[in-house]
Amino acid sequence: MPQAPEVRLSSHAEIEARAADWIAARDGARWDAAQQDALDTWLGAATAHRVAYLRLDAVWRDTARLRAMAPQPQAQAQQQQLVPPPAVRPLRPPSQAWRLAAGLLLALGLAGGAAVWRGAAPEVSYTVAHGARQNVRLADGSQLVLNTDTRLRSRVDARQRTVWLDRGEAYFDIAHDPAHPFVIEAGTQRITVLGTRFSVRRDKDLVRVEVVGGRVKVETVGAARPRDGAATVLGQNELVVADAEHVLVGRKSAEQIARDLSWRQGRLVLDQMTLGQAAEAFNRYNHKRLRIVDQATAELRIGGSFEVGNVEAFARLLQQGFGLTVRDGHDEILVSR
Repeated sequence: MPQAPEVRLSSHAEIEARAADWIAARDGARWDAAQQDALDTWLGAATAHRVAYLRLDAVWRDTARLRAMAPQPQAQAQQQQLVPPPAVRPLRPPSQAWRLAAGLLLALGLAGGAAVWRGAAPEVSYTVAHGARQNVRLADGSQLVLNTDTRLRSRVDARQRTVWLDRGEAYFDIAHDPAHPFVIEAGTQRITVLGTRFSVRRDKDLVRVEVVGGRVKVETVGAARPRDGAATVLGQNELVVADAEHVLVGRKSAEQIARDLSWRQGRLVLDQMTLGQAAEAFNRYNHKRLRIVDQATAELRIGGSFEVGNVEAFARLLQQGFGLTVRDGHDEILVSR
């Protein structure tokens, strides 16, 4: 019996592109009742369709208002004629002494970097504030992206490549160096890699690892009662959630992994997540917290792509697109039916 073809869910990029097409067509001169019926059918097919359409429609209307408020070209030209051009000072050619000093500084910088890599490197600390992100490049060429509210320490030199994730989340793109395995200490979990791309999230003693490419080894260390069994080896699109006594291994599609890591682009991609879970996700990035008042509202499902730091826009979407009651307080936004 032939196997049924695999059903592939539309990506959020495809959904937003389709929503943009609908908005452009709607504002055209040939929009009719049949097209409106087709749009209504598309909007009702999935929550993600409706979310993308409402969000892009709000952006479209704001853009139209800005265009209407912009000065006309003739007025701009008249205004520019009234403002004298800034004076331009010619640049002085660098002196021989300046060139020599710059060369010495460059040489010292290169030599200093080589000395750090040859000898013992100091421990370097990185702390990312609530709602922020930070890109980090280590001495071995490995690249990291640190998520909101993260503290990480590193020591990378000729003898070791070690990172300590004290809290938060980080994405790792590790430079390949078989002679010097890259080790991440996260609570009771130790992650060892040679060269791969993956993320690690630590919430107190609970550690989550998701692998984008390559292989990593996860083992429990430093616990009062380490769990029995060998280390867990993860491959592409695999994940593990572990603490001192338990380990859960799973697998996701590449698209699901990409959604989980959309925070690197400053996005939250919700895939039929409950509203309660969505509130927890937004609260990781915003000082003004989103609080779902009742359980029935918290269990509503929602999908779509959102800016991590714009909880107010998300709340407006819940009010205008889903008919929920939204009350904006001093330090929190209350959502109910």
